[in-house]
Amino acid sequence: MNRATLITVVAAAAAVLASMTLPSYYASLAVYAVVLSMLGVSVNISSGYLGLMSFGHAAFFGLGAYAAGLLAVRWGVNFWLAVALASLPAAALGAVVGVASLRVSGHYFAIATLVVSEILRLLSLNWISLTRGPLGVVVPRPRIAYFESFGLIFAQYHLMICIVVLALLIEIMRRLVASPYGRAWMALRDKQELAESVGIAPLSHKVGAIALSGGIAGLAGALLVPRILVLSPDLFGTNFSATGLLAVIVGGKGTLLGPVFGGVLFAAAPELLRSIDAYRIAVFALILLLVVRIRPGGLASLLPRGSAGEARNAAIPPSKPVVQAASLAISSISKSFGGLKAIDDVSFSVLRGRILGLIGPNGAGKTTCLSLVSGFLTPSQGSIDIGPRKLTGLSAPRVAEEGVVRTFQHTTLCPMLTVFENVLIGTHLLSPETAWSAVLQTKAYLEREKVRASWAQACLEKVGLAGRHQSEAGALPYGEQRLLSIAVALAARPDFLLLDEPAAGLSGTEAVSLVRLLRQLRDDGVTIILIDHNLRMMMEICDELVVIHHGKMLAQGDPVSVRNDPAVIEAYLGQRRAGEAHAAA
Repeated sequence: MNRATLITVVAAAAAVLASMTLPSYYASLAVYAVVLSMLGVSVNISSGYLGLMSFGHAAFFGLGAYAAGLLAVRWGVNFWLAVALASLPAAALGAVVGVASLRVSGHYFAIATLVVSEILRLLSLNWISLTRGPLGVVVPRPRIAYFESFGLIFAQYHLMICIVVLALLIEIMRRLVASPYGRAWMALRDKQELAESVGIAPLSHKVGAIALSGGIAGLAGALLVPRILVLSPDLFGTNFSATGLLAVIVGGKGTLLGPVFGGVLFAAAPELLRSIDAYRIAVFALILLLVVRIRPGGLASLLPRGSAGEARNAAIPPSKPVVQAASLAISSISKSFGGLKAIDDVSFSVLRGRILGLIGPNGAGKTTCLSLVSGFLTPSQGSIDIGPRKLTGLSAPRVAEEGVVRTFQHTTLCPMLTVFENVLIGTHLLSPETAWSAVLQTKAYLEREKVRASWAQACLEKVGLAGRHQSEAGALPYGEQRLLSIAVALAARPDFLLLDEPAAGLSGTEAVSLVRLLRQLRDDGVTIILIDHNLRMMMEICDELVVIHHGKMLAQGDPVSVRNDPAVIEAYLGQRRAGEAHAAA
């Protein structure tokens, strides 16, 4: 048992023991605080870790409450078993809402949750035969004779059950967040392009996370039922949606304990302010504003932040076997945006173990070509192949699985994560994991995590950033951010590394270090396609150059022949100056 798990167990045990001494009123209030904390945990998955705002989480919360109550009242299922089953329809609804909204745009998720919660509210209000409409479904209070034999009242052992469930949820979330799944969520939240470039599939990870979020919200709603005993359409109202969202914002988005702090605050503050009932809402709003203004990171920002782990002694994964015959072939690719043809019938191939440079004036179509090869754009015509394997039409994560990984023209990092955590994101494809292995933390899983950490550290050492592994990525100087982007791409163990202007903004010394790094990568067997406007560097480092101008391929060959090509000179210098250059020659 590691230190974090031990702290969770000890804290839960202490809370359970304390709950045995609470009077019924305070125990019931504590139940409400724990339930709101669970609701906050669920909202935190979507809003904190995925960055998807939810305005209608009450849809999942209310569905869980109704599912547990109706299973017990209508169909005679044991209530505590019904509580466990109640998370299933809420999780299924979360998956459906995720698939339906995220295929259009992530911004529609907030609207979709709000609409679904209103639909369910109207359904519960008008389906009289099932829900009794506004009268609500009365649920008999479930009892457990075993606890009562020890002299415990219902509110006390209800609180004990809720505390144990919350502690279990926090431990599960801690393990998931520290796993490849949690790293994928945060990469999709901060920089989706980065996530896709290293093999993280956005839709499946987001839908899975939203389903988990819905399931936890449904469980929270089910555990609230013994406290309220009446299921009413208000469970789907905006009150619970707003409370869950504000609990996350005030407590701390994207933190483990933030939703707990927020849940306790929103349960306790109305009771503490009851003596000034006429001004209660105004005072409560003022407290919220002060918390958000003074601590933008929420109440959880008062806690010290844990440091990212590091493993230097674990085994480094072996290199991929190199198949000499499999080169990257681009055949007659074209790409049109409406009436504009950005790439027009471009063909070239890249032999393994070489550096190929793409050069051309600004707006020539170089980055578009790189996006076509890496799967971020689909060619209008033509094909892209690695030996017998076709890349044409594959998504960017699938292209990354085939060994083609790219960096971007502008720095693409998760700025609030550490340097080491950014590179760990790049190890996503190193050893695929299941959610169960991450939650159970089997011995094999822990060994694979050590391998991922060791490989991430090796990639940092490769680019010269080993000493900055605990620094926030967004605080690095620009040149080091460019190197970190390369380290993240290297963590995916690419066969073909596509670099888009890696030397942009670098000083002369940094550019020299970059050239040394690229040569070392080539010697290590990594094939590189390089775009950059530093022509002197490109002539020095590239084995072959491809010139693109106005979307068409102008020339291809070794640097010397390309440099002396009249069409290339004209493209860069213009017709008059090209003639002067020829005359001078």
